Amino acid sequence: MRQRAQSRYGHDTVQVWRNHLLAGGDDPQLKSLWYTLYFMKQYTEDLEQKQQGNKQPLVYSGIKNIVRSSSGTTESRRCWSGSDRQTDAPRFHSEERSLALQLCGWIRRGPEIDVEPFLKSLEQEGEWERAAAVALFNLDIRRAIQILNKGASSEKGDLNLNVVAMALSGYTDEKNSLWREMCSSLRLQLNNPYLCVMFAFLTSEPGAYDAVLYESSVAVRDRVAFACMFLSDSQLPRYIEKLTNEMKEAGNLEGILLTGLTKDGVDLMESYVDRTGDVQTASFCMLKGSPGEVVKDPRVQCWIENYRNLLDAWRFWHKRAEFDILRSKLDPSSKPLAQVFVSCNFCGKSISYSCSAMPHQGRGFSQYGVSGSPTKSKVTSCPGCRKPLPRCALCLMNMGTPVSSCPGTGKSDEKVDLSKDKKLAQFNNWFTWCHNCRHGGHAGHMLSWFRDHTECPVSACTCKCMQLDTTGNLVPSDSA
Repeated sequence: MRQRAQSRYGHDTVQVWRNHLLAGGDDPQLKSLWYTLYFMKQYTEDLEQKQQGNKQPLVYSGIKNIVRSSSGTTESRRCWSGSDRQTDAPRFHSEERSLALQLCGWIRRGPEIDVEPFLKSLEQEGEWERAAAVALFNLDIRRAIQILNKGASSEKGDLNLNVVAMALSGYTDEKNSLWREMCSSLRLQLNNPYLCVMFAFLTSEPGAYDAVLYESSVAVRDRVAFACMFLSDSQLPRYIEKLTNEMKEAGNLEGILLTGLTKDGVDLMESYVDRTGDVQTASFCMLKGSPGEVVKDPRVQCWIENYRNLLDAWRFWHKRAEFDILRSKLDPSSKPLAQVFVSCNFCGKSISYSCSAMPHQGRGFSQYGVSGSPTKSKVTSCPGCRKPLPRCALCLMNMGTPVSSCPGTGKSDEKVDLSKDKKLAQFNNWFTWCHNCRHGGHAGHMLSWFRDHTECPVSACTCKCMQLDTTGNLVPSDSA
């Protein structure tokens, strides 16, 4: 997790799928998780789909809830691609099933079921067996044979793929054929699970696809996509429910595709965190487009706070600040309230509160040198009691006077980096004081003083202010 934090894992909110690469790219569960979140985000950003307001929240509820709401399912029987022979395996179609196929990554947005872009991406990644299986499940046996032959001739290809392609080319739909008998008995000897399920599909009876659906070595998204195409409305919800329960018990992140970012998703993530301790992934996942009630779950809040504490323990303060900023963007309700106020020594009222309470005078908080950009206005007294604000121990000007207006701070004879000076100006005007002796001044002046001294700049004060600061000389390890 430490290396992931340094690589800004979880912070890519545009190409969400890239986050699995930041984690090393070698964990199939993380890859499945981030691709699922990417497909969910991609769907909700589609302008055409956004017009269908009732579908947008359904995406984040997972395929389990999507198939439950399926209606208007139609059944069709297609011919094998490139052949006039009709397959005896019925396929089922509905709007919800198409959405499920899209979340599985098999098809892109649109009404047409076109898996060709997905097949090409698998070929580029060298997943020849998986690509051939997907082509076969889409009743394109000729394309599957072509992929296997191409894989066998590639640099790192397996020559045995040619043998598998030859076996596929002899497919016949006769029930008592020698081909079917041999494939049924020999398919289990194949090492690759996708090759096994290809022959299991060809030798199965219509509607009885357990050998495909319960092959645990095949990716969950591929099994779910297959189920959405070939299981009826009575079979599909039962299978999805059973698979969801298995994923929740195992804490398998591939199951987020089924549960979505719902209470079931939190239950699954809880099992995952109990097994791995990965509060980092759990925190980022639940913040990605999840509804407010899920983020407010005590378990989710616990993971987020533990991850924040972990970043602090690693001294990754900048990373923790970035995480807090991302969290406030994704979950506006988590934006923390101001925790520190500058108050008057005499009346005790907050200067910032007094400023916000006087809009008719046109005074912003930045005029007091506490935040915002520097301004030429000199507001050097408390807006509540009109007593003067403390003086800076170095320039002896009242606090609230911008640093650039203080004597001895001119830089007319030096070349100044204006962009850098602008960035530092806000902090240089802050009120800064020692909690021991209560002396202080402008932050910029204090920093300049303590670069060369350890004692308080006030005469007759022997306080070793800088030595009392336990983090004064520390450098965050993530900036080294």
